[in-house]
Order: sequence, then C-alpha cells, then structure tokens
Amino acid sequence: MAIAVGHFHDVEPPDVRGRHCRLHSVAQLDSPLLDRDNHREHSDAGGGAGHTGLSPRRRSQSSPCFTTVAAPAGGADHRPPPESSGKMPRVEVVAGRHARGVRELIAEAAAAIASGTRLVPAQGGLGGALLLTGSRAGEHVAVIKPLGDDTAAAGYESKAVLREVAAFLLDHGGFASVEPTALIKISRPVAAPMTTTTTVASIQRFVAHEYDAGELGPSRFSVASVHRVGILDVRLLNIDRHAGNILVKNPPSSSRMQQPLDLVPIDHGLCLPEQLDDPYFEWLHWPQSSLPFSDDELAYVASLDPFRDAETLRAELPALEEPAIRILMLCTIFLKRAAAAGLCLADIGDMMTREFTAQEEEGLSTFEALCKDAHDAVHPPSLLPCPPPDGDGVGEGTATSSSGGRKHVSFGDLSVAEWEAFLERFEQLLPAALDAKKRAASS
Repeated sequence: MAIAVGHFHDVEPPDVRGRHCRLHSVAQLDSPLLDRDNHREHSDAGGGAGHTGLSPRRRSQSSPCFTTVAAPAGGADHRPPPESSGKMPRVEVVAGRHARGVRELIAEAAAAIASGTRLVPAQGGLGGALLLTGSRAGEHVAVIKPLGDDTAAAGYESKAVLREVAAFLLDHGGFASVEPTALIKISRPVAAPMTTTTTVASIQRFVAHEYDAGELGPSRFSVASVHRVGILDVRLLNIDRHAGNILVKNPPSSSRMQQPLDLVPIDHGLCLPEQLDDPYFEWLHWPQSSLPFSDDELAYVASLDPFRDAETLRAELPALEEPAIRILMLCTIFLKRAAAAGLCLADIGDMMTREFTAQEEEGLSTFEALCKDAHDAVHPPSLLPCPPPDGDGVGEGTATSSSGGRKHVSFGDLSVAEWEAFLERFEQLLPAALDAKKRAASS
C-alpha cells in the first residue's frame, strides 16, 4: 500500500533525494497497527522502558510520538498512476510543520519506510506505541502513537498529544533537548465508496539511549542538563517528571567515563494542566538543582516571552484550551522573576510543590497560595462548593473549586480584563514571597 504525504510548501529535503525517494508516497504502512487503540493515551515515550516508580495517578498518560511517512524510489515519474491516486492514504503535518528538525525527521522516516522497514510495537511501557526502525539493524528512527479517529482529528480529542507538541514548540532552540515533534493526520480510504478514516498521531524522533535517569545516580548528570530540563518543567508545570521519562543520552564511546552525561526529557502529555496542580519534579532534590544558574541559563530565562509563546500555541494548536495556555504564561512569569531574584532551581521547584501536613494532607504550595490570593482579589470565589478535580488536573475545570479546605485554581473563568488584573496583582504579591524564600534558604 502507498501513502501520500503532505508537502512542506514543495520543499524536498536533500537527504531524501540522495536516497532516491521523496515525500510523496510510502510502502508498507501497517493500517491495522495504526487503527489500534486510537483513543487510548499511553506512556511508552521514545521507546524507553515502562518504568515510572509512581502511583497510577503519577503515571504518564502520553508519550513522544512518531509517524510513518515516506516515499519509495521510482522511475522518472514519481506520481502514482491515475487509477490509484484516489485510493492512496494521505498524511498531513497538522502542527509543527516549520519547527526545528521536523522536516528532517519526516524525511528520515520516509527514507526508512522506503528502504523496506516496517512498524513494530514498542517493547515495554503501557503499550500502543509503534517503533519505526531504520535501514540498519537495531536502529530506530521514530516512535508512532496513533491517537484518534475522525472525531479526534476534527476536535483534537486527545489533549495529551497536543501537549507533546506544545513542549517541543516551547523548547526554543532545543534548549532542554526536547526531540523534534509534530502532529500528523493520516487519512485512509476504506471499502465504502468515497469514505475515509482519519487517525491523528504525533511524531517524535527516537532518542538513542541505554538508561533512564532512574537507572543511574544523579551525580553522573551534567549540571546544565539538569537545569535545562528543570527550567522547561517549571514553565510547563509538569506534573509527571519522574525518572523514567528523563533519558540519559548516549555519549561518544571514547568518552563514556570521562564526562557528565546529558539528559533528554520525554513524555510531556501531563504538562500544561488546565488548573493549578501539584507538580512532580524528579530533579527537585538532586544536588545540581541547588547550584546557581549559569549566565547562559539566566540569559535564556530572561529572553522568554510568555505572551509570544501563548500566541504560538494559539496559532499552532488551536484546540489547546486557554486555561492551559494561561498556566504557561503564569509559570513563565514566575520563573523569570524568581531567577532574576537569585533563586536556584531547587528553590523555585520547592515553591511550586505542595507539602504534606502532620495530618498527611496536602496544603497549598507557596505558588498556589499566591495565585489563589491574586485570583480571589479579581474574582471572588463562589460560596457553592464544586466537586474536586478528577485525577491529574489535565483537562479539568475552568473555575475555582473548593473541597476539603483546599482550592484548585483555574483561569478559564477570568475574562481578558480579569486575567490582566490577575497578572498585575500576582506580580505585586510575588517580590515579598521571593524575598521570604531567599531568607529561608540562606538561614
């Protein structure tokens, strides 16, 4: 079976031409595999093991994903014959088309499929992810995770895959080493005349690795890598950064024991929740997190523009809910102010993380308490209690709810004017909280 691939504005990557294939069609696309479990969200990211070390609430519901698109070699005329052109499945790059490394990723996937490789289920994890192997034995190009049918394609029903793409789009210049990721829509004809089925998937470059962070001690990791992953997690309010979704990048064989190891973050399906929640930062108590940011890291944080990032997400991922985008803006502002005030990554993460009281009940984090005060100042809470959020907070709630003495704040209930007033009030409250944290850390 062949598959048609959407153009990158008629740009053909040179490396694909060199392999005598181009991005117009591919062979050996396994429809049964792509059709399987479209509505489920899985956690096997980057082909890594299914290690989580966490309760079911903490398990990642998504994974970095890879899509198969390619074009076999042919004669001088690469176009399909007229009688088959109407029956070819089509692949469209829905989001991330122009982002760093996406065109190259699609080209490599195309070349791999053209060379005769097939999709195979990934080993380990919660299942559902598909590996695209390269032309050399044991080499993986990408992981594919189908995520929806026609309904999901139209409405982006699976929000986890949107967050995977969002994390990549927000990793400017590859600062945190998020691998190239794009959103793909695959349309395939079925037996009924003039009928097609549509599958949505995300595609992400496979990360070559031998270990995840849970299999090595943190002393082996470079300070820069820990800081960069942490900066990304703070911006995204990642509630699922456990050791199993931090991969340890393979160093050159000649220097395996001579230099700190770099990290690659995967599995971002539980970042950017739609209401404030308790993040999980595996790196929080690593020694690197207590070291000051470098000048380059401070410059990067200072350069972040939360309002421009918000516009990027609205343009590329219009189905991502506005409360999630506002979480990004808020967390980025918090990160910028905290870093400028001289706080280290561990201090920033600690302010965002809830503590357990003597009665083993979660209390508000410092960050949440600031947000609650600012929210209540511009939008007084309702006297009627709302049911508590279900699970991880992703895709939950557009209002402030109360239960058991604790509030879960979302910003979907704020008008544009109220949101602007909230940010203004938040920034008024923030300096005193940052000063208090600095005094506590130095005492």
